[in-house]
Amino acid sequence: MLSIISQENAHLHWDALASMHQLRRQVFSERLGWGVSVINGLELDQFDTPDAHYLVHRDAEGRVDACTRLLPTTGPYLLGDVFANLIDGEPPRDARIWESTRFCADHGRAPRSIAALLMAGMLEFGVDRGLSAYVSVSDVRMEPIMRRAGWDPQRMGGTVETGTDTAAAERLTVSREYLFRIRKRAAVDGNVLKNLHELGREAAVA
Repeated sequence: MLSIISQENAHLHWDALASMHQLRRQVFSERLGWGVSVINGLELDQFDTPDAHYLVHRDAEGRVDACTRLLPTTGPYLLGDVFANLIDGEPPRDARIWESTRFCADHGRAPRSIAALLMAGMLEFGVDRGLSAYVSVSDVRMEPIMRRAGWDPQRMGGTVETGTDTAAAERLTVSREYLFRIRKRAAVDGNVLKNLHELGREAAVA
């Protein structure tokens, strides 16, 4: 199941949020060796703010096996506040442009199509909110994955070696066309996000 969790409906999903932060610890601290902050077994950083929206996929037992964090660029966000040097020009500060970070999955438990499913969820949310684009700081190895899924990563500047990967700033267009294309690649029919109504919104795309 793919769900969107925000401050508005977090009280319905405390277990999923804890499971998500545990997954992030397993992926970013233990598997990738990033120097991230781990508190009581949970990976957290300064961008886990009240504005954050979390897209999570749960397995049959309810454990989160994939996730990404979505943040508006009108407030603090990773690309704009930490990696602005990756952008040619000024970082976006636009209510219609959001950032995706902490995109990850447990490949032993998540579906094989999980990357495309998460992207479809991002696009459903983006279309519903009237977004024009997402931005992201990504390992450049994500670019072919996004293209195979049917999306259009566009570099916003140069690259930097982080010690564990090569990072670049990416821009991804939000549109119904890309949504339908990625749904097709993911072999899903209809909405993948099942709980937009919990945010006071009905699904905008069928």
